[in-house]
Amino acid sequence: MLFAVKKEKFHISFLIKPAIFIAVIIFFSVFMTTLSNDNSGRNKNVLEKALYRSITQCYALEGTYPPNLDYLVQNYGLTYNKDVYFIDYKYIGSNLRPDVTIIERNPDDRAE
Repeated sequence: MLFAVKKEKFHISFLIKPAIFIAVIIFFSVFMTTLSNDNSGRNKNVLEKALYRSITQCYALEGTYPPNLDYLVQNYGLTYNKDVYFIDYKYIGSNLRPDVTIIERNPDDRAE
């Protein structure tokens, strides 16, 4: 009878250790996914601020808004990852602020 009790303890500890290991793996995978999503949102926010800062700086220095996105890249040092973000830049006029939309590309659509 004493031997049977030891056998049950062995089975319980045998099941608890893998369960804890699996729980830790699930916790870290959820944590990493959340961290990745948060980081992606921050990157988009930083790009948006840099883009609007460059547009404003161009208008302040030249008196006109930039005619296209390439103008900001070449003359004002705007850099961004074109594989991750698509920027829809609609020039309205030299004295009207352009309409800018930043779209995060789908990971399946990104160039490798």
